[in-house]
Amino acid sequence: MTAAIPLTITILGSGTSTGVPLIGCDCDVCTSNNPKNHRTRASLLITRKDTGEHLVIDTGPDFRQQMLRANVRKLSHVLYTHTHADHSHGFDDLRVFCFKNKEAIDCYLPEEMIEEFRTRFSYAFHDTGYPGTPPRVSLHPIPEQLFHVMGLPIEAVRLPHGAVNTAGFRLGRFAYCTDFKHFPSEILNQWRGKVDTMIASGVHFHEHKTHSNVQETIQLFHELRVRQGIITHLAHQVEFERDSANLPENILFAYDGLRLNVTT
Repeated sequence: MTAAIPLTITILGSGTSTGVPLIGCDCDVCTSNNPKNHRTRASLLITRKDTGEHLVIDTGPDFRQQMLRANVRKLSHVLYTHTHADHSHGFDDLRVFCFKNKEAIDCYLPEEMIEEFRTRFSYAFHDTGYPGTPPRVSLHPIPEQLFHVMGLPIEAVRLPHGAVNTAGFRLGRFAYCTDFKHFPSEILNQWRGKVDTMIASGVHFHEHKTHSNVQETIQLFHELRVRQGIITHLAHQVEFERDSANLPENILFAYDGLRLNVTT
């Protein structure tokens, strides 16, 4: 039997694509003094307690701020759920880790998005005459079967999100899934009863064309039989204290800096 690996999960960012506060908005959430209502773009940090190694999921526009706040000094692995700007446009800040790293940072993303990623950040992959030091990365397609990063077994699934499919990840009995409209029935059946702790997006309380909303994500947790559910990728319609009071006992809203201890 493989020994369990202890992990610390840190929610680097819990906000939707605009972040919260929203530029130019004077609503109660955007003007709130509660730090749990201040949300940078959605991102996750996974740390192996036994080795101190870090794995990041998504490098959004607030990536630099998130790395400073989490005091991450070395990074060799990044998983991307998809290439939308709020999940990838902090890519350039990976170059700071390359100043010290002897090897390229391994970045994993859905195979059909690799060429788009190379085009979007072409200066890092082609000689464009850019005089600075670009990020040094190796791009890897996320395999359809179980794969390993930092010695951690990772199962990836594909989830519908408008015109694209995002990658959701399960590490043992922990799962992280963001930016999806629903879970296909085959994935529901595949994961049901196998996830104890899950962080999943639920943007706000209203119907959304490409995102699950809060109530739909609560229903997802129920269908998967999740013991602890955490709703992330939150918009400014969600006020942390007020709306937390209406959540089931085993579900809470994410906030920047929230930490969990899990094992694979």
